[in-house]
Amino acid sequence: MALNDSLETLKGFVAEAAQAAARVTKSAAAVTKSNISILSEQDKQKKAYLELGKLYYRDYITGEEPDDAEYLPLCEAITEAAKNIETLRGEVEEAKANFSKPAKEPEAPMDFEEELENLHKELDELGEDLAKLDGMEAETAEKLENVEKAVDAVFEVVDDSPCNSCETPEACEGCESKPEEPKE
Repeated sequence: MALNDSLETLKGFVAEAAQAAARVTKSAAAVTKSNISILSEQDKQKKAYLELGKLYYRDYITGEEPDDAEYLPLCEAITEAAKNIETLRGEVEEAKANFSKPAKEPEAPMDFEEELENLHKELDELGEDLAKLDGMEAETAEKLENVEKAVDAVFEVVDDSPCNSCETPEACEGCESKPEEPKE
């Protein structure tokens, strides 16, 4: 039935839109999480730069030779933070690319005017079928009324006939005897 096909197509479009919204939300959450992580790594980097600067200045003022044991962990922390920031920026770019990427390419654009016309035709056909059923219902009601009249007539005849122990219907009116049931 074309109506069911149209409704299924519409249902598919709605489901696809919901999935697209879920993908966008998921991607937005991933971008936000990555951006927060980037800020955290930048903060680590700034703290390491600050500490490194303080150590260097201390050595400069006192005239001491720089101690690699003090400088090396701070330099490694700065380098590690820079690598993490680059990795996170790649994740952000990947998540942003998923914003506009559809799950699958649509088969063909839906012609809503044509679909609406098809739905109207289907509704017209259903209306015609319903009108036919209404006509059949009136016909059936008339036949049912005739059957009820026939059943009433049969009961009148049965009610007017005497029971097995009485001779006439008048004698049966006050009779309390019941007709005998057939023996098996």
